[in-house]
Amino acid sequence: MLRRIGLTNFKCWKELDIELAPITLLFGANSAGKSAILQSLLMLKQTAQGFDPGQHINFGGGPRDYVDLGSYRDLVSGHDSLDKLGVRLAWDTSRSALSTYTKADGQLEHTRYQLTAIEFEVVWGLDTAVFVDQLRYDVKSVDSAPEWFDVRRESADKYHWTSSSTDLNEDRPSVSSPSSCYILPWEITSRPPSAGWDSSSLLANEFVRLVDCIEYLGPLGSRPQRLHLWTGTNPDTIEPDGANAIEALIASSRSDEVLVNRVASGITGMELVDAFGIRTVNESRGLYEVTATIGGVESALSDVGFGVSQILPVITMLMFVPSGSIILLEQPELHLHPNAQAALADLLLEVAETRNLQLIVESHSEHIVRRLQRRIAEASPAFAKPENIKMYFCEPAKGGSIVSEVELDRFGQIANWPENFLGDIGGELHTMAKAAIQRRRKELVNG
Repeated sequence: MLRRIGLTNFKCWKELDIELAPITLLFGANSAGKSAILQSLLMLKQTAQGFDPGQHINFGGGPRDYVDLGSYRDLVSGHDSLDKLGVRLAWDTSRSALSTYTKADGQLEHTRYQLTAIEFEVVWGLDTAVFVDQLRYDVKSVDSAPEWFDVRRESADKYHWTSSSTDLNEDRPSVSSPSSCYILPWEITSRPPSAGWDSSSLLANEFVRLVDCIEYLGPLGSRPQRLHLWTGTNPDTIEPDGANAIEALIASSRSDEVLVNRVASGITGMELVDAFGIRTVNESRGLYEVTATIGGVESALSDVGFGVSQILPVITMLMFVPSGSIILLEQPELHLHPNAQAALADLLLEVAETRNLQLIVESHSEHIVRRLQRRIAEASPAFAKPENIKMYFCEPAKGGSIVSEVELDRFGQIANWPENFLGDIGGELHTMAKAAIQRRRKELVNG
């Protein structure tokens, strides 16, 4: 699970450092930097999964990319290409990893480590091309003391590295440039610290394992079709626009129906429909219909409220992804009635606990906040407690966006309600009441 994320000169963020929880909610005005936080993770994911392993940043724009960030100048805060750009991550891992390195006598040595936590930091710069200015890993494991590896650029053709096993007073060994923004130079492997990490490949694998866990669903899905043509595909992921969610559901209906049943339970539990299912229209032609029953009447999904079709990919992703996934959601409450938005909060709690999912959600929904406050106050489910739910309020400011944590206590109360956190509801009510009194007085005076 991701524990922290930090940004330096990333879009509107001059500096950002926030702690993450199983459920992290990002609120704030438009253009306050909420989406930029999600985009930083998606940028790392598409960089690690790109076709060019030597590309230090994949800015996107390709058909398989998650985000299109333009160029270095577009991305860096203030569009000052002389500034450095940085991302920091900290995450937990409980995986046993095999480390291999070559000893002085040429023999391979193998050691198995139980990793517990990793911190990663990368800083980029730009001259004729984007380069890695600094790459650092801090590693904790069960069987050895904490270790760190730090690679820094000294000049265009020279990098130096230090680690927890080197004497900082000694000359720092020269190494080649990192081959990617997350891969330590190969020379570090040939000079392992006393504990014996094959650090370059091991930590790169752990980074890739982390970003592979990240799934993303955007705010606007495609309109539902009346009939769906299924060609026999069985998706291994839900696309960012949710377009293949129906394919995943049809594939499930043709096999064990586990996913269909989970989604049906989720969407009926939100009281959006009475029943949900997949109906075969013409098996030989691969035609299927998604149906929803409301008030005893079964209809095609295209004939029911738009909000149902828009929330369907969200529920499908929550039920489809593997346990341990990190899901990034943008405004999943769009087109939902307030009661359904509150029910969505309950669903987020449920999947975070029962499916071991980490959810990072950009939202504007007061109803999600209120339901989470209520569940914390009720202590039901037991998972609903402040340490499992983080809320942040992002707001634009001179020199870059700023963020403040919305502090929840064990009774669900907010100790530091930010100004305009969910709009000025109190101010609107006060102004309305004042206007009503003044108008009534005027009417009484005028007879």
